[in-house]
Amino acid sequence: MNPCRSVLPWCAARAPVVSDVVLLAAWVAGAGAVEPRLRVDGASVESFEPPATVRVPASAEYLGNRRWVLYGYADCDLHVYAQKDAKGMVQRLYWIQSEAYIPSRPELTHAGDYAKSRALKMGGLDFHLDTWGRALSDEAPADSDLEQVEQLVAAAKLRLPQHMAFVRLVHLPDAAQRKELMLIYAERADTDAAPDDSVVARMQQAIGLESRPGP
Repeated sequence: MNPCRSVLPWCAARAPVVSDVVLLAAWVAGAGAVEPRLRVDGASVESFEPPATVRVPASAEYLGNRRWVLYGYADCDLHVYAQKDAKGMVQRLYWIQSEAYIPSRPELTHAGDYAKSRALKMGGLDFHLDTWGRALSDEAPADSDLEQVEQLVAAAKLRLPQHMAFVRLVHLPDAAQRKELMLIYAERADTDAAPDDSVVARMQQAIGLESRPGP
């Protein structure tokens, strides 16, 4: 997702409110989308666009998924895992998301969205890498994917720490640049300062990725 529609804290603008009728119309327009975009099997998540398998630690608890049309123009499939302490405080968060702009919005593209991101190769795939810190007091944008994640955490009766360090990897699977596979890792931190590369290294150790030949 474009950072201003996702989880980066420095984006103040919010997308316009979309009515339920418009959301339903958008969903119908996207009926040709992959069903499902992601499939879960224990600690593994199978991606269909691109063909790949994402693995998280076996100790991570699966918190569930959300499938919806984000802001009325992106078909999203989101799955969340968490590792917690004895008091139910999240220590590490694993967030896998696949999305695509719906067919009724052919003008939308991710071209240029990640021009300032770093490059990282993982599991044979090229990713755009971004990191940031976040304080729990920073309100999640209304109707955002981050809001969906927070709701899944709360439904599992877990709590997020006051500060977390985030690493986000985004893969664009084709030349049209209208689809994304996002891998987001977050860990408990002492401040909301931007994390250093040690957090990126821990993400790479914790998350396994294996790409597969396409159909």
